[in-house]
Amino acid sequence: MATLKYKLMQIKLMDITNDLTRYAEDLGYLIASSISRKVLHALRMGYETPTSLSKFLKISLSNISTKLGELKKRGLVTCINPERRKGRVYVITEKGKFLLDNLPNGYKIEFNLKYESKI
Repeated sequence: MATLKYKLMQIKLMDITNDLTRYAEDLGYLIASSISRKVLHALRMGYETPTSLSKFLKISLSNISTKLGELKKRGLVTCINPERRKGRVYVITEKGKFLLDNLPNGYKIEFNLKYESKI
C-alpha cells in the first residue's frame, strides 16, 4: 500500500514539474518576445483580428500572423472561427491572461506607457 501511495506521489510531482517547466518556458518566451506581449495586451483590450492588431500596434500583418500562430501553438490565444480564410477572430486564453498578469513589472509598464494614450 505504501508503495502505491509513493508511486502516486511521484506521478503527481512529475505532473507539477512538467506544468512548472511549461509555465517557465512560456513566461520566458513572452519576456523575450516584445511583439508577442504587445499582441496579447492588444487582444485583451479588444483588438481581435490580425488586421486590427496590425493597425493598432503598427506591426506588419505578416508579423502579426506569425506571432498569432506561435501564441496559438503555446495555448495563449485561440481562434474562434478557424474555418474562415479572412476575418479570423482571436481571443486571449485564460493561460495567456495568467502569464500576462504575472510578467515582471517592467514588461507591463513598457506596454502601458506606449499604448495607453492611444485609447
